[in-house]
Amino acid sequence: MAFCLLLAFPALADKGRYFEALYDVPVMPGLEELPEQAMLFDKPDGRIASVVAASKTVKETDIRRFYDDTLAQMGWRKSTQNQYVRRGDRLSMEIALRPPLTVVHFTLEPANP
Repeated sequence: MAFCLLLAFPALADKGRYFEALYDVPVMPGLEELPEQAMLFDKPDGRIASVVAASKTVKETDIRRFYDDTLAQMGWRKSTQNQYVRRGDRLSMEIALRPPLTVVHFTLEPANP
């Protein structure tokens, strides 16, 4: 399973890390990116990207607070509880509890496809 590596090696809280396919979205300290689940498509009207990260220790409320604060500082405006917009892009965040993991899935797409 994709999470086996994560279970074998606990996440390291590296500061200043960004997702490979979402190079302008930071990986929260305590989350571990799962690069084998990333997808990136470049289209004439914008890019579409999807990334996944997981943690055995970070709580959903902490994840929401981190991304609300951090993304706002990076120019993203929160449009709904799980969506942010910036310069024609929409970033969606889904958080799922899959014990013992908290899994975060981000999707970036053009705001007006």
